[in-house]
Amino acid sequence: MEFLHFVRRALVAQFNGPPPRDEFVRHALDAGVGSLPLLTLLTIFAGMNLSVQAYGTFVRFGGQDLLGLFCGVGGIRELYPVMAAVICGARIGATLAASLANMQISEQVEALEVMAVDPMRLLVAPRLWAVTLMLPLLCGYADVVGLAASYWAATEQMGVNGGTFMEQVRDIVHLGDLAAGVFKGVVFGWLVAIVSCYHGYRALKRDGAEGVGVATNRAIVHSAVLCIVLNMFLSALLYVR
Repeated sequence: MEFLHFVRRALVAQFNGPPPRDEFVRHALDAGVGSLPLLTLLTIFAGMNLSVQAYGTFVRFGGQDLLGLFCGVGGIRELYPVMAAVICGARIGATLAASLANMQISEQVEALEVMAVDPMRLLVAPRLWAVTLMLPLLCGYADVVGLAASYWAATEQMGVNGGTFMEQVRDIVHLGDLAAGVFKGVVFGWLVAIVSCYHGYRALKRDGAEGVGVATNRAIVHSAVLCIVLNMFLSALLYVR
């Protein structure tokens, strides 16, 4: 019930006018640009591994020409959006939770309330908007990088014909699949932000520095678990006819 009450307050603050611009830009840059190096590195290796693993299975029954189909469906529909949500969500969520917990423990939040400034609007709303808008962009970026890595591994390491690979991708992956991945990014982004802000905002002053660590750990674990669980339901909703 406490979490639902926090969600209600956060939604009111989020949609009650535009967020403070400076706070929004700062958190958007940190969430988006700050996550690119880590996401790029891990997505490259994930995309290459997807090709290597699939090829080892498909070649047993002469289906290596279907590698592009598998990498397109498995990567763009499922792997890369979830990777972006879990990996970047862990990084972003840790930052959000730690910063809010530190402000709560150092009584900065109470100081805002004393000055008649709504902490939800000043602190939570810009974080929600920043992560909700940046994570779908990161999902789209991961799609491009991961598919390029899969293509390179398939053609350069396994000797698959590049034209066949791309033909399979074009035949099976449509604009709706890309849009579905971006939609997942929006949902995951908001979920990561609200969970992380909740744990940071509810940190207990009496716990001191330990409370910051507890809030950060809970934000990372809970947001990752919820994104993976929710992904199953979103996939069933978007792809099962």
